[in-house]
Amino acid sequence: MEVKIAKQLNNKKSLTGSFLTRKNAPIELIIIVVVIIIVFILLKVFHVSNHMMGSYGYFNYKLVIELLIIFFLITIGLIIFTNRRYTEYKEDIDEWIAIDYKLHQYEKKFENIIYNVPGIAIYGVGRDHTITYWNHACKKMYGFKNSEAIGKKVEDLIVPNSTFEKFKKNIDKYYESNIEITPGEMEYLHKNKSKLNVLTSFHKHETVFGDQELYNLSVDLTELKRTKKELKKSNIKLHTLARTDSLTQLPNRRAILESIEYEKMKYERSKEVFTIAMIDVDDFKNINDKYGHDCGDFVLKQISNLMIALVRKQDVVGRYGGEEFLLLLPQTNSKGALRIAQLILQQIAKFPITFKDKELSITATIGISDYKGEEIKVSDLIKKADKAMYKGKSQGKNKVVVSE
Repeated sequence: MEVKIAKQLNNKKSLTGSFLTRKNAPIELIIIVVVIIIVFILLKVFHVSNHMMGSYGYFNYKLVIELLIIFFLITIGLIIFTNRRYTEYKEDIDEWIAIDYKLHQYEKKFENIIYNVPGIAIYGVGRDHTITYWNHACKKMYGFKNSEAIGKKVEDLIVPNSTFEKFKKNIDKYYESNIEITPGEMEYLHKNKSKLNVLTSFHKHETVFGDQELYNLSVDLTELKRTKKELKKSNIKLHTLARTDSLTQLPNRRAILESIEYEKMKYERSKEVFTIAMIDVDDFKNINDKYGHDCGDFVLKQISNLMIALVRKQDVVGRYGGEEFLLLLPQTNSKGALRIAQLILQQIAKFPITFKDKELSITATIGISDYKGEEIKVSDLIKKADKAMYKGKSQGKNKVVVSE
């Protein structure tokens, strides 16, 4: 709209000051004057006025006749000149009308785009903090209709109390000292008083009349932040699921191996020994064959809960696979691991496991291997514990054997 007004003002000035300077106007005017002078001279040379007065008997009005002839010639010249100018101006006026129409269409299109642009809330705020413009996205984002927002104080409408004073100061500084408001995230209020997380930016605009206007562009991040938060929770859940045994809810093989690798790296810094223990439920195949896999799963869950209750907070109990469990004991040597392992075996043997009114007698065998800084892979350390466990199986089961 401002561009249109400025153009029309310039056009009016050009119409006022260019009547005698347009295209060939000065030359044509000179030609007309010269023609009038030549005609007048010819009239004088040939005494046309005397002949006319002689014919009509008006010798006493010679001067009047000559003036009338001059006036007639000037009138004809002006008519010709004016007609030429009118033709030129009509072309310009038609061109201006066409330009004005196109400009109006572009302005309408631009305003329509700005007003209806989806997802970008745009509002204008004056020096007195009143809202001067409110597009459709503002209505959708903040809940206020155009009629409810225009003329209202922006801080009374959508600015929460927590940022009220800072917001007003920033607006005043921008208008008075041209200190820009830093773009970034900001809290706004919805009509229902719920808080919105918004990415916002302020921009100053100067009109053709020299007035300054401040506009705010905002994008609602509330849903994005909520989605991001949910996605983060989902990723954590997926990460946990990927490292958790679905049956016992213990760390799975991958997770327990990572924990052992971490303890091995920690040993390089602190030289703190750690021990692992391989735990295998005795005669577990017989349980599955006799009572079914549901019973076997129930037994594994009960033993898992029992071991978690017996070990320390820093210890890690994981399901290695099938009926085998792997126990990681940080800051513990083989003697300390032996005491914990014996306690676990005693409690498993005494623990009453009842499945569908059937009491089950369960035992387990444990093999222990400690890490003292030797050049050995985690897989080989586990093999040592596994070998010690199978040695206990061969000696009658329900035993703890420490690898040599």
